[in-house]
Amino acid sequence: MTFGIFEEVERLIEYIPIDCDTFQIDGRLAKGTSVDSKFYFEDIDGIATRLGIIEVIQVEAEKIKGESRFKTLVSFRDIIRLLNKFLKDARIEEVVQKQRYTQLQLIKGFNSSIRNLLFDFCLAALDGDTLDARLYLRHAYYLLGLHRRLTLLLSVIINEKSVKEDKDIRQLLTMLAVITEPNNIDVYFDPNNGGFTRKYSQYLEELQKLTPASRAITVTRKEENQATSRTDQP
Repeated sequence: MTFGIFEEVERLIEYIPIDCDTFQIDGRLAKGTSVDSKFYFEDIDGIATRLGIIEVIQVEAEKIKGESRFKTLVSFRDIIRLLNKFLKDARIEEVVQKQRYTQLQLIKGFNSSIRNLLFDFCLAALDGDTLDARLYLRHAYYLLGLHRRLTLLLSVIINEKSVKEDKDIRQLLTMLAVITEPNNIDVYFDPNNGGFTRKYSQYLEELQKLTPASRAITVTRKEENQATSRTDQP
């Protein structure tokens, strides 16, 4: 995925009516709007054609006149699906301010837990833990430089309870978690329960739903977890 394409997808968020505060984490769909509500937008630079998913309709008034003029439509779900499509090959640098993220990594004693903010947000959002999700999202926005429009979209996801179990949205959270998952997952191991924490286990279950390759990853992690558990036993 290229930075240019990702920016184009994020631009579409501006066409969805969203109510929010000045902190970007209290976004909610405007009254009477659902994830499937369609909205017109002027496709001046052909973004709809390049992205390939946005619905294009012929204006009824122009049909009557025998002329050909089209309008493009976009919904919140369209944007989610576009992100799912392009997140497959993405890296964390493509969803945060790259320069800030690079500078953070160069700081002596850089705390890797800061890098994990987005991953922890995804785990909390998948689990329905709105309080933790809002906290992690706020920190990811201010500390990591998470893109403003993407932050707004993610805030809608955690604040709209009706979308918690939506398949497309859970896929987005899972794929975002994949590109932000830390190399060291020991912190998500719960020795008291002989396995991973509830939130991490739930993430593994969502990951397993995506592709056969993801299922293989899940099985491998569970086997490693079981081996670690046996090693820790007296």
